[in-house]
Amino acid sequence: MDGLSIAKKLKELNIRGLSDDTRYLEPGDAFICRKGKNYDGRDFVVDAVFRGARAIISESPIATTIVPVFLCDDVERHFETMLTEIYGQPWRKVSLIGITGTDGKTTTASIIEHLLNQKYECGYIGTNGIRYAGLNSESRYTTPPLCYLLKILKRMERKNVSHCAMEVSSQGLVDKRLEPVEFDVAVFTNLSHEHLDTHLTMENYFLAKSRLFTKLRPEGLAVTNIDSPYGYRISHPRLATYGIDNLGDWQAINIREEKTGIRFDLRTPEAIITNIKINLTGLYNVYNAVAAIICAREYGVSWRTILKAIGNIPKIPGRMELLTKDDDFQVYVDFAHTPAALQAVLASMRNKGNRIVIVLGTAGNKDKSKRPAMGKIACAYADHVIFTAEDPRDENPAAIIREMLSATSANNYEIITDRKTAIRKAVFSVKAGDIVIITGKGNDNYFEENKIVYEYSDISEVKKALKEKKTFHEQSCP
Repeated sequence: MDGLSIAKKLKELNIRGLSDDTRYLEPGDAFICRKGKNYDGRDFVVDAVFRGARAIISESPIATTIVPVFLCDDVERHFETMLTEIYGQPWRKVSLIGITGTDGKTTTASIIEHLLNQKYECGYIGTNGIRYAGLNSESRYTTPPLCYLLKILKRMERKNVSHCAMEVSSQGLVDKRLEPVEFDVAVFTNLSHEHLDTHLTMENYFLAKSRLFTKLRPEGLAVTNIDSPYGYRISHPRLATYGIDNLGDWQAINIREEKTGIRFDLRTPEAIITNIKINLTGLYNVYNAVAAIICAREYGVSWRTILKAIGNIPKIPGRMELLTKDDDFQVYVDFAHTPAALQAVLASMRNKGNRIVIVLGTAGNKDKSKRPAMGKIACAYADHVIFTAEDPRDENPAAIIREMLSATSANNYEIITDRKTAIRKAVFSVKAGDIVIITGKGNDNYFEENKIVYEYSDISEVKKALKEKKTFHEQSCP
């Protein structure tokens, strides 16, 4: 059978959902048996039926009489047809804003969501989960697989969500998770050293990222950061450029860092907007804010609304998230896991003149070429560095740390492989005025080692250490 015929049969059975992954299968869905590099969907049929699948779609017969099995002559060739027949084209009802780049995707998407929610109902899909219409759920992916993504977008459509800010990863683009989807706005934030284990060269990495702009409607808007040398290579009939160092269509000028955020003026195609205040720190967040402002203006959000809302951006979990309140020192948890992001965060904190203690590692089975740069940057910008494990997977954490230290001759560091112990040591060692930054995992809720995934949270470990430190201080100073 072809995709259209199968979709018709599914509709006759009142099946309105599809899944090619049992982890996202919901009762009432049809399960599609697809073949991957390391799996065969037919091996998960029993699990699918157990989870409530009402039908199976496969290229070969399945030995089950519990639910109907529809034989498809070529699952991959008919995959998109089946999806669009069941879900339609929800991106025509939910205006999609795609954000791609090495760093800043989560923050930029979150600010766009916040600004558009002042006028519309806007959702979010990305590293920090899925949010729309008051609902909030976790996600294993920055860019969800196509089957799951269309289910999410269809639900947004049914909830009358009119817009969605969506992080788009290079892996998602290469894996064709967005093949039939179209975007109304596409944003390029930057490109720096990351994922070279997958893409091999920066050129390949850029070409993967730039695929997003091939999915942009002809009448859509491309937004690109021209302070990134790769930003100049983005082209589209409608193009808006932005930056700080270079003169673009939009340029942030007169930037002033303050204790509670940053102020700047903004050259726009309309006028110079003065004294914009954002409640985020770091020069890198000016880039994120400007990109979000451009998107908000594209959708007709007034300057009055933007200027009021951008000063009250909600907390973005795991992105320079401050976990101390009344203490005379500061402890942050941040997701920075690339050399450029780490340098941007530390340079921003360095400007405050405080002593900086940083806890970091790099993930196993990921881009090894960035490890020396990460170690060198940490030792150059921080006063004290605690190197530790960060999802070593099946690599030796000590070996990863040795690679991180290979490009520096500094001695302002110590090695504490156990991450919980490293965090506790950092928190207990800080004094008045110090800044502690726990980097790499942000608000991740897992730790992966020796092919086992444990429940784990940097944020929880920091809070636990802060509580212990406070109790110890109270007992020592009655």
